[in-house]
Amino acid sequence: MSWDISTASEEWLKDFVSRMKAQNGVLDGPRGGGSVVQLSDNMVVKCGIGVTAQEAATQDFAYQHADHGIVRVPRVYRFFVDKSVGFPRGYLFMEYFRGWCLDHLDLDIHTDIIPRVAGIISHLGSMSSDSQVAPGPVGGGKPKGYLWSDYGTCTVFHSIEDMNTWLNKRIAWLNKRHALHVKSIDLTSQKLVFCHLDLCRRNMIMLRDRSIGLIDFGHAGFFPRFFEIVSLQYLSPYDPDYAEPLRAAVTHQMHLNEEEIGLIELMHRVVSVNLRFIQFPGEVYEHTYFLPEFIRPPNANPPRPPRPPEPLPTLSSPRPPPPPPQKSDRQPPTSITPPPPPPPPPPPPPA
Repeated sequence: MSWDISTASEEWLKDFVSRMKAQNGVLDGPRGGGSVVQLSDNMVVKCGIGVTAQEAATQDFAYQHADHGIVRVPRVYRFFVDKSVGFPRGYLFMEYFRGWCLDHLDLDIHTDIIPRVAGIISHLGSMSSDSQVAPGPVGGGKPKGYLWSDYGTCTVFHSIEDMNTWLNKRIAWLNKRHALHVKSIDLTSQKLVFCHLDLCRRNMIMLRDRSIGLIDFGHAGFFPRFFEIVSLQYLSPYDPDYAEPLRAAVTHQMHLNEEEIGLIELMHRVVSVNLRFIQFPGEVYEHTYFLPEFIRPPNANPPRPPRPPEPLPTLSSPRPPPPPPQKSDRQPPTSITPPPPPPPPPPPPPA
């Protein structure tokens, strides 16, 4: 008997995920975005309160539109929300990328990493959608990540004007609190492009063919292109040898104009306020755990390059649990010499 990820019942899948998690542990998490559990040699599930339909739709958009010769994106197999618990829990089933997280690699040896990531940012910034007129995740939803409060924006932006209003409330508070005269933000002239906004090294994997895979689309969506530069600033305290050179490389390749440079400074001021407050008086907290359906923008540009349809994976059931990942899978490539083994213990003293 076999089962198909697209037709198996949600109850069966939740039980299967629980058994695999108990037997094999987790590959990653939690960092506020859910746990990642390996289900087979080619599939993992990301599950938890912070896993949303918006993240699934955004990752699917990236998979469909990214040039996989530049960056690999895990294919989304299925998403559903468990509404039977107190807080809805999302289950995002996706392709498993086996390789080395970039934070395990020495930047002094792998000198191509920063230029390649800068190229990935440039490529993502070339992706847009005619059907996405509001900033935020694909299909709508609350933006999350370093630029907002710990709980995201708490509200959905339905237009760039909505985002202007939200940002300028923070600027107004800053002016009143510190008797400043910081000018307001106006992003209406800025094009919305695809931004990841969480490009820390742990969210990128060097695969065995040396291509780079990009994971964790919980902060991603459509924003002005320079938002990617702003977000990199907040990686610096944790990984300065990566974030600072990358921010410099991306700033250079974008050829920012004076308006964008000024808006970057204003966004940093907004972030300083967001670190103190979750939401302001009069702002309504909107719950957006699920979308009406799994959204793929109907008027989106065709995928690049054209990809032939691929069958969804079929797994046997019952089946033995998959073996845990080999330690070598999480070690640097063979170009890095491993440390020598410890010396043998000394012989026992003579009797």
